Order: sequence, then structure tokens, then C-alpha cells
Amino acid sequence: MSSDQQRAAALAREGFDLWQSGKLEDALLKYVAALDAADPSHHALPDYHAEFACVLATLGRDAEAFEQFQISLTHTLRQDPDGTGPDVAVARYSLAEQLLKMKQPERALHVIAQGVARAGKQEWLLRVVEARALWDLGRRIESKRSAELAVLHAPSEKKANDLRVYLAQSLAVAG
Repeated sequence: MSSDQQRAAALAREGFDLWQSGKLEDALLKYVAALDAADPSHHALPDYHAEFACVLATLGRDAEAFEQFQISLTHTLRQDPDGTGPDVAVARYSLAEQLLKMKQPERALHVIAQGVARAGKQEWLLRVVEARALWDLGRRIESKRSAELAVLHAPSEKKANDLRVYLAQSLAVAG
């Protein structure tokens, strides 16, 4: 790893620690520096953008967070052009969640639709956002079906139970 990559990784770690301790403005500065130092093909670049996006979203800077989640997905797809790996599913999930936060369920559905057929073991994760987006659009029957598929494809019985509770609460609150 080059010294610039080591520097980028160290800055991102500092940013993460600051984010976790609630020092969001300081975290932003570290992520900007990490992204500036990182090589455009660095394997951790999608993570840096996603973490930066989370900090921006926490600060209510939704448009900037959306942009960073989008960049994260783009880099993730560069690393996994087939879009079948877990990192792609997580990146799609994060981008779609941000779109739901921004009250754009149609766009969230578009992001999910592009990946749900290729998500493999992570299908459940995308189905969660799909269920919420469909619910927000008033498409209740489809939403319930997506929620059922999320539970059906959950990686464990505990996760299935957690999803049942989460989706019941989320969809009840949204309705």
C-alpha cells in the first residue's frame, strides 16, 4: 500500500471515530482529506464515500449525502461489474434509503429494481427498502409482498423475526 493510501486509510479511520463520537463537522473534514488522498482505484474508496454520506445525512445535508452514496455505488460497481456481490447490495440499499429519506420513493424503487434480481443472498436487504418505497407510493399489496419476500430470504430465523417487527412498525408508521 502506498503512503498516500495509508494516509487515506488513516484519515478515514479518524473520520469514522469522530463520526461515532458525534463530532460530525470534524469527521467531514477527515473524510474530505481521505478522499483527496485516496487513489481513484483504491479498494476502500466506496466505503469512504458511503461513510462520508452517512455523516452528511446525519447532518441533514441530504443532497450531498445522496451524491456520495451514488459515487459509492458507482465505485462498488466498478469493482463488481456483475453487481452480484454483497457490497453492491449494501450500496444500493444505502442509496435507496437516502432517497426514501428525501421522499423520493420512485427513485428508490429504480435503484432497487436494478439490483434485486442479482442480489443473491442479500435480496432480503433490498426487499426491505422496496417494501417501504412501494408502501410510500400507496402500492400496499406489492409492498406487503416485498415485505414477505424480505422475511422469506432473511439469512437467519432471528433476522426474519427482526424484519417482521421492523416492517410491521415501518409500514404502520408510513401508512
